[in-house]
Amino acid sequence: MHARLRQRAVRLAALAAAAASCALYAQTVGLKPGLYEFTSLASLPPEMLAKIPPQYQAMMQKPIVTQHCITQGDIDHVSQQISQGRSNQPESCTVTEHAISGSAVKFTTQCPHHTTRFEGTFAGEGFEGSAVSTSDKGQTTTVKISAHRVGDCSK
Repeated sequence: MHARLRQRAVRLAALAAAAASCALYAQTVGLKPGLYEFTSLASLPPEMLAKIPPQYQAMMQKPIVTQHCITQGDIDHVSQQISQGRSNQPESCTVTEHAISGSAVKFTTQCPHHTTRFEGTFAGEGFEGSAVSTSDKGQTTTVKISAHRVGDCSK
């Protein structure tokens, strides 16, 4: 049971970091507001996977598909945070490096217990990329994420 809770916590943290990372540059690269379908797949280090029962390892190898509404207000809020050098993550994280070249985005967020590096490409109605998060204990989690707009947000 303990391993299952730890596995879920690690995966949720990695996915939250990736989702927040993808949202950071939405306005700068012209992402259109709307309902997006996100597909993400997390990779844990072998030493962590070894501690997880086989049935949960199998679950970890399947992508997670979710939908999330991205409003113009979300985009504006995140844009303001970037201009102030803050990230959209719940911890006291800061954006330490960032670069935009055309549709390509790279940035790093430094948090008290981990550093996340994101690289991706954005188009008006979609994006894809990967976030590599390294904990202060040296454990690395990689999350590959893609999203595409599936319509307008429901009221």
